[in-house]
Amino acid sequence: MHKGFLTVKEMLYKDLLPVTPDETIGEIREKGVPNRPIVLVTDDARLVGIMLWKDAINLNLEPNIPVKQVMKRDFSVLDEEDLDREILAFLPELRYHALVCRNHKKEILGVLSYDQVFNDLALRVCETEARINAVVETVDEAICIVDKNDIVTTWNSRAEELYGIKAKDIIGKPVHKYFTNLVVTRVNKEWQEIRSLHHQPVKGTHVLINATPVRLGPKVIGGVTAERDVTEIVQLNQKLNQASFRVQRLEKEINKFSADRNPFAGIKGHHKKLVDLVNVARKAAFTNAVVLLRGESGTGKELFAKAIHEASSRADKNFSVINCAAIPPSLFESEMFGYEGGAFTGADRKGKTGVFETANGGTLFMDEIGELPLDMQVKLLRVLQDGVFFRVGGSIPIKVDVRIIAATNRLLEDMMSKGTFREDLYYRLNVVSLEIPPLRERREDIPELVYLFLQEFSQLYNKQISKLDPGVMATFLAYSWPGNIRQLKNVVERMVILTEGDTVPEDSIPEALKTNSRQDQATAATGLASVTEQTERELIIRTLKQVNGNRSEAARMLGIPRSTLYYKMHQLGIM
Repeated sequence: MHKGFLTVKEMLYKDLLPVTPDETIGEIREKGVPNRPIVLVTDDARLVGIMLWKDAINLNLEPNIPVKQVMKRDFSVLDEEDLDREILAFLPELRYHALVCRNHKKEILGVLSYDQVFNDLALRVCETEARINAVVETVDEAICIVDKNDIVTTWNSRAEELYGIKAKDIIGKPVHKYFTNLVVTRVNKEWQEIRSLHHQPVKGTHVLINATPVRLGPKVIGGVTAERDVTEIVQLNQKLNQASFRVQRLEKEINKFSADRNPFAGIKGHHKKLVDLVNVARKAAFTNAVVLLRGESGTGKELFAKAIHEASSRADKNFSVINCAAIPPSLFESEMFGYEGGAFTGADRKGKTGVFETANGGTLFMDEIGELPLDMQVKLLRVLQDGVFFRVGGSIPIKVDVRIIAATNRLLEDMMSKGTFREDLYYRLNVVSLEIPPLRERREDIPELVYLFLQEFSQLYNKQISKLDPGVMATFLAYSWPGNIRQLKNVVERMVILTEGDTVPEDSIPEALKTNSRQDQATAATGLASVTEQTERELIIRTLKQVNGNRSEAARMLGIPRSTLYYKMHQLGIM
């Protein structure tokens, strides 16, 4: 990404034409007309003057006039270390004479002249404008860009469609003339960065909005918003929730007994990552391949496991579950493989069947597989390879046909490197791996899930709740949901219990949710831009002293590009 300003190196003009002082204007003209060159006049390798090509071809000059009579002797010299400084710092000086940049060997690297820099800057402005227009018309979001005075400078065709306002009508005018509930002005004034915030800029329109301040060095010169229309999703879920509870119960019963029902219908959401995962899981279901479900707690790993089982040819067999994190290490083997009567003190005299036997012919879901002790990992690997195990205290091999689906929220790769998870077992389990995204990465699905849980708990507690206060959904969409769908479901249940009318009120939102949502919405400015001018000056001076004036090292310690350090020093008068 471009740093936001141009350096001397980027603007340096290198198309140079060397001549001697005694050459005539006519001789220079005979050399042809290169692409806007700068003429360097040297005497015995010593630079004595500069002349622009436009002066050389000036028809008012006689051809026999020597160059030394018309060349400009007034120029300044820049050192190689100035290459990374900002070009704007040199514009006042360029108005009076050209600048020649040399390296430590006194070799000329290039020249800056006022006309050349002005033309290049004008061209870059036009090119940048063209690129911005191409970008804003390529994305699917509605894009709005305002300047530091909240005047609209960019308004793409998607924004025209979303709000019914033509670009020609809004560009050049204050954005608040058309909207009252604004996010773009907030990022402009408060330096906030907004990500996936639910927003209602006008009545009846719901969007998820990203907003970022436009920075030029230490200053904010405007703001950009990108808005994705989710109005249809929100309204559709509201209408679905308000439908008859009786019809919904009947549909549920019909789906239960329908021969061609969709086992994955219980996995709610339409985010692309989720849809792709369901497609992969659906394909894996028709095989006997081991499936490894990965993701944070509460993302719905067991729901995926049940759907895979129900979509497989084993759907009419047992679906057994064992939580590896909930069983004491001393009981793992007997829980998994069972035991013979009298195998150990306290054992049932009739013996006990383990989960592998229970799941024979069906599916065994091993949750939190990363918690499996190392000795049990060896035995599990043997069962996966041979399909045979022994009960605790038994000597007769038991043959089983079990499809394994494992799940974990841990990084098994890190565990392998530390020796706490066997590499051979990892590769045995990692045949089909599904990474279930956390809820914060699929915020578009939150409205659908909220109204689904609202309907479920309204029926459970015999209530007729069908609506939410606007602030409720806004808070839900802004919150990061560390507990994922499980946490969302628990919060909705609590709010349904506390609600007395047909609308969930905003004051029923748990206080922790409100606090964390506000923290999630705003990203505080950090680094040099967050301190006062005096503090900036003291910090830069102190850092330069620590590194004995080495500007490159000072910039690295401050965490900013060297060119930004030059700019700050220039602005703060540090020489």
